[in-house]
Amino acid sequence: MADLNIDDILLEYDESSNKEYKKLRQGNLYDSLIQAMINERMSPEILPYHADLLREVLSQLSTQQQHLLDSHEYGDMNAESGVISDDFKLQLMIIETDIERLNYLVRLYLRTRLSKLDKFTIHYINETDGDKSLLSAEEQLYIHQHFKIVTQLYNNSFLKRLPHSLTLLDDTSGGQSMVVKPDLNQPVFIKACVTKPIVISLGDDDELELERDGIYVVKYLLIRKYLEIGDVVLI
Repeated sequence: MADLNIDDILLEYDESSNKEYKKLRQGNLYDSLIQAMINERMSPEILPYHADLLREVLSQLSTQQQHLLDSHEYGDMNAESGVISDDFKLQLMIIETDIERLNYLVRLYLRTRLSKLDKFTIHYINETDGDKSLLSAEEQLYIHQHFKIVTQLYNNSFLKRLPHSLTLLDDTSGGQSMVVKPDLNQPVFIKACVTKPIVISLGDDDELELERDGIYVVKYLLIRKYLEIGDVVLI
């Protein structure tokens, strides 16, 4: 018996009744979502929010979920008539599972970003002041509410018992900063996507040439600008 290939089953799905799903899965949208999630997971700092990508993915998912709901209702109405085949039910089940996987990728992407906002709250409040490209509107609201709750908790727990000079959570005086920042010198795995090799300086006259499809381990800070323009991706 041949192995069941999910991709083959999906390709056999009625194209005329599932255009939105094929657009979501076969286009660059699907790959872009996966890469955005991996970049965010592997980066020590929060990356600019992919507003257009997330808006398009969520729109397509909403449309496809409505299609599945309509298909299931159609199947329930015609279940006893013999019109609905087992293949139809299997196709719907597999597509529903694949959409759930996409939902998981979206949730993982957002949870990763929120975990960084929780860890580096004050840093990103300072960094995003007036900058709307790094965080979404919901993230901007979240980070300020999170900081307010944490401040209230610390004040009620112990800060109110300390001298005022020791209660500032964003204090940077005395050579010791209270603001926790991402470690940009953290080593990361990258894959080069350049058409022509590029050379990055490692310091002390050492250089590293990045060639297309090459995989390297370097400090994040050294490839930060190349990640931003898409010359490298994190893996």
